[in-house]
Amino acid sequence: MLEELNNYTQSISQETPWLLPLCFAMFGACIGSFLNVVIYRLPRGLSVNEPARSFCPDCRKEIPWYLNIPIGSWLMLRGRSACCNRPISPRYCVVELATALLFAAVAWRFSWDPLPTQVLLCVWIAVLLAILCIDWEQMVVLPVLTHTAAGVGLLAAMTAPWLVEPLALSATDGLLWSLCGAATGYALLKAVALLGRLLFGRRSKSYTQAQPWQLQQAGDDLELKIGSDTYLWSDLFMESANRVTLTGADISTAKGTAPGAITFTTGTAVLPDGTVLDLEEHESLSGNCTGITTRKEAMGSGDALIALSIGALCGWQGVLFALVAGSFAGLLQGLAARVGRGQPMPFGPALITGALLYLFFGNFIINSYLSHFAP
Repeated sequence: MLEELNNYTQSISQETPWLLPLCFAMFGACIGSFLNVVIYRLPRGLSVNEPARSFCPDCRKEIPWYLNIPIGSWLMLRGRSACCNRPISPRYCVVELATALLFAAVAWRFSWDPLPTQVLLCVWIAVLLAILCIDWEQMVVLPVLTHTAAGVGLLAAMTAPWLVEPLALSATDGLLWSLCGAATGYALLKAVALLGRLLFGRRSKSYTQAQPWQLQQAGDDLELKIGSDTYLWSDLFMESANRVTLTGADISTAKGTAPGAITFTTGTAVLPDGTVLDLEEHESLSGNCTGITTRKEAMGSGDALIALSIGALCGWQGVLFALVAGSFAGLLQGLAARVGRGQPMPFGPALITGALLYLFFGNFIINSYLSHFAP
């Protein structure tokens, strides 16, 4: 029956090539509406099922179905909520439109692949879009989404093994190449992060005389002052694995403790005697120190999980392509960060952009590039 369905869809593609992309686009817009729920709720620890109805993030009022039409409702309401007239982020409309266009692109680009493969590709793309938006807004990568994308990639590689390796023919070949691509992607990004940490992740500054230091609230952020130097907590801890160490330091709340290294994580301070302080329980901390050492991750740990998800479907070639293309996209994001948000941007969205570029145009780009070097 599945073979008959594939034959039927391929005949439709021949007779009316616009019909399936249109159907996929309409379905994609609806999926994009659900992705907006995922993007808002998952990072906040909310269930995507309860409450079942969408609600206004400002006044929490339920949104009726006739005001929850993908793309159309946002345009009709001119980007404002009907209940409290608050602005609605353009991201809602952009996600729905992007999902619709990408689903239509799958139906167009992979029209000769089995229908289950096209569906799995759409699911893989949808999960990556959710990862991209959450990483862009919250600078966090949720493992549950990357693992889901990797699992879908494995299934897609088994239904169409040539996606991950052009020479693969059987489902077993597809599975093995998919596992190899996932492992390569994860290991490669981990290696890049480790190398970056060794080369650029450690910074130290010493003072000829002990300087007073103070950690205190500064608006919605924390502020660390050492003499005339000021550090924002959000800059020091853009990744949860980052560490800040004050050398030759003492602290006023632990008098009598010999000066030593005080190590800060994003929410704790480890004193020289091993005592751990919860920063939320203290309005401010102060003391004296002779230096500061910061250790930053050059690349977030979530980027390796994203590369794993990409490798599961696109293979090791796709991971390399996404890394190179994502680096160029990252340069543009870096410029946008300085002009717009004023802070570095996550690399995950650039990496996912490179992966999508490879999925649809990778072979054409690579072959065009290699043709310039052909004898």
